[in-house]
Amino acid sequence: MNSKGKILLVEDESFISELYQKILTEAGYQVITVIDGEQALKMASSDLNLILLDIMIPKLNGIEVLKKLKSQESTKKIPVVLITNLGSENIINYAFRIGAQGYLMKMRLTPFEILNKVDEFLNNPNYRMEPNTTSYE
Repeated sequence: MNSKGKILLVEDESFISELYQKILTEAGYQVITVIDGEQALKMASSDLNLILLDIMIPKLNGIEVLKKLKSQESTKKIPVVLITNLGSENIINYAFRIGAQGYLMKMRLTPFEILNKVDEFLNNPNYRMEPNTTSYE
């Protein structure tokens, strides 16, 4: 079976992780799931098409992981989309400055809306959300 793309999902809440993995897999994506920042860095490789990265994760938070990913030659070109419920405008703006392509609020989007956003990022490699289009409340 041909995959639409390979995604690393970094999410420590098992219900959310399993739900997103199921929806993305059924849509044709190959999904690798990890639950903390250290595992995310170990599993990040240049053959990934997208990283969905929660911010509030154990060991290294998502912002620390994003910084490390964007500073390494092998992973700096992988699109990273933060997927979280943390709505701090300062954190979101900082994440965009250090290389995030997008920011999705889990509590505002259904799993299928998340899938639509993933499709948008993977079908348009240069697509980047603008921080000012994100609602922070």
